[in-house]
Amino acid sequence: MDNDIYFVGITRQTETGGLGRLRMPVVVPAWQVYPTRRQLADFAAPLLGILAEDDHVVEITSGAVLGRYGTSQELSVGLEIVAGPHFAVEQVAATVFRLARDAVQQDAFIARVLPADEWADNTRPGLTVTFKTPQRIGSLQPLRDRINRFAGDGWPIDGFTTIPAVGGESVGLVSGLRYIFLPEISIRWDLALRRQVTDAEDAMDIILLDQSAKIGRLCRALESDPLVERAWLNWFDVIVGGLEDYDDLIARLLASRPVIADETSMARKQFSELLDLTNQSVLEQRLRAIETGAATVPPPPVLDGLKPAASRTGNRR
Repeated sequence: MDNDIYFVGITRQTETGGLGRLRMPVVVPAWQVYPTRRQLADFAAPLLGILAEDDHVVEITSGAVLGRYGTSQELSVGLEIVAGPHFAVEQVAATVFRLARDAVQQDAFIARVLPADEWADNTRPGLTVTFKTPQRIGSLQPLRDRINRFAGDGWPIDGFTTIPAVGGESVGLVSGLRYIFLPEISIRWDLALRRQVTDAEDAMDIILLDQSAKIGRLCRALESDPLVERAWLNWFDVIVGGLEDYDDLIARLLASRPVIADETSMARKQFSELLDLTNQSVLEQRLRAIETGAATVPPPPVLDGLKPAASRTGNRR
């Protein structure tokens, strides 16, 4: 059977970058905000240990990646997993959310790439852009502006994580950009999106279709960009957790019993189906958790004498 590809979004960064560093009356030094490669490796070690012990894992790609979300940026663990159909994804997902909870990360996610012949009731569109040659992240502002300002229905594509250059030692040297539309994260601060997803029962499905159509048109437009080798629309089966519901997600994942999907399923393997998630139900659950503060959030750890604010991973919109 075919292998599956998973992406993980976690960080141990002590607070968001960009404007997050401007904490009056002084600017927080970068070395007190962004983790080093060694710190990121130590942070991810428990997760990598579990993956190394799973005989169904075919390949692991792990390293530091840069994420930018509007005016903010963060350094996070870029983790891609290629695994066989009997991969114990529920154990890995539970570990992802446990690490995020302990690091006081506001939101975290794990996503399974959906092949063209599969579908699930909890899918998110994404954009992947690869370059003809590795690029310095600082030189990509014109391209990022073009993507962010692309016209049409849907939300701005204003957040991404980098795809590291093969063999590159610098976080700033990248071979591409990856974007996943995660409205369950965006509804924390995007009140317009929050209102829209609660307007009607099928609102979420319409939003996802609008966003995927926008990404598809953008991909065609990017074909003429001299830097771009390829741009394409992805679909992801996603599980998102936040500070309010990490404990609940961990318990539910560890209690689940994954099986290869039966013939009535649109997906070859259960993923978000482990938690009975659908496009509409996941937004309802997230809104309840965010609005009621379902969990008691622990104070963030003190690093180098600096008490940080909570960080997050995921696209703003």
